[in-house]
Amino acid sequence: MSPHQMSITFTSHTQALETVVSVLARHKSDDYYAYERRETWHIGIGCHASLVLDSQGDTVTIKTDAGQTSRPIDEPSITDVARNFVSENSKSGYRIFGQAGFNYAAHIRGQAYTPGNWPLLALLVPRIEMLLHQNTITLKGIDDDEVKALYEAISHTNTSLCLACPRNSKPIGTQDIDGSYTARVERALRDIAEGRYIKVIPSRALEVDGKIDMPATLLAGRQSNNPARTFSLSHAGYRATGFSPELVLSVENGKVKTEPLAGTRSALGTKQEVEKLRDELLNDPKEIVEHVLSVREALEELGQLCPSDTIKVDDLMSIRPRGSVQHLGSSVSGTLLPEKDMWDAFEVLFPSITASGIPKKAAIEAIQNLENEPRELYSGAVLMIENSQSLEAALVLRTVFQDENRGWIQAGAGVISQSSPQRELTETREKLASIAPFVISETP
Repeated sequence: MSPHQMSITFTSHTQALETVVSVLARHKSDDYYAYERRETWHIGIGCHASLVLDSQGDTVTIKTDAGQTSRPIDEPSITDVARNFVSENSKSGYRIFGQAGFNYAAHIRGQAYTPGNWPLLALLVPRIEMLLHQNTITLKGIDDDEVKALYEAISHTNTSLCLACPRNSKPIGTQDIDGSYTARVERALRDIAEGRYIKVIPSRALEVDGKIDMPATLLAGRQSNNPARTFSLSHAGYRATGFSPELVLSVENGKVKTEPLAGTRSALGTKQEVEKLRDELLNDPKEIVEHVLSVREALEELGQLCPSDTIKVDDLMSIRPRGSVQHLGSSVSGTLLPEKDMWDAFEVLFPSITASGIPKKAAIEAIQNLENEPRELYSGAVLMIENSQSLEAALVLRTVFQDENRGWIQAGAGVISQSSPQRELTETREKLASIAPFVISETP
């Protein structure tokens, strides 16, 4: 039975980003997800129902208005548990938001991994859903008083006065002072020379001191980035805000699409300098090879899901500006086989080739060996599910993370046989420039 819904649609003269930031600041003690695509913001606030799979992949906890239950994962698989949760809750008429950590990929493939602290998978059905498009806002929720309170806060408050003013936090250094990252790349190059894999994306994490003001970081970062998708979340005690450069996948009306980005140059500098770097990117043999390998792998993965005559490259190797960097990007799509659904597509395409490597299974194993700490949500996905046939997964890069123990940012670079350790280090610094300058600390 669907929960009661109250719905209010009204016009706002405040910029959508400011309204979003103000709402998240107001609800910072609640679970929430904010997700932007194509100039439309989708926000879920509060918990009507949730699913959380622990970091070991052993226990799933499901919470509803009736209470909370935890049980071990025996049968069915976690994918079936997620599939059933979505099937049951998509009838409510609310979007379902979520996150999948990088280790989820190893878990569903039966690979060994070092558990972190963050859940492998978390899904949330909100109590209030908010849609912002241009100057129109729609609120709906299961509790009339909650919806009315949020409407009053948005419509009768000068939103700009509620925003946390961006504050200059301590600069985050992005140098590789101890040489650990270049050593990591050199080790990957030795593995590639030995034929262990073709491509891998080693990353490095940089710690952030103090607690992070996620709404203020969203405001500062979104004003200076042009991501494919934007997100900010606070769920089960874990928080992240990011400016995703690409989709892992989208599934809608039986069509599945993935958008590999591989090949990077800075987008900072004068118009002439950026144009020169653009031409360099389009003509760099290493970057072209890396990108073509990723597109070929995407085609092979879609071959596991789609009839061959439906698979096509919709856009090949175009320049995609993304904040402080510009990438080579392609779009590859196909029509799902009748016996496949969006969760089958997610299992094949997650994690993104461009955040793991080729072959994917070998690259996931290599990352476990190359990196000192679990990736948690970095290079995982933030999910928005509209119904049991429609899913979108944004790649979690250009993101700041916070849990009860630490805050950090993270970046990686694609390593193939033609790679240079120093160039890959430079690439991580170029990518970190999309998030590091915009991380805002909380003030007392």
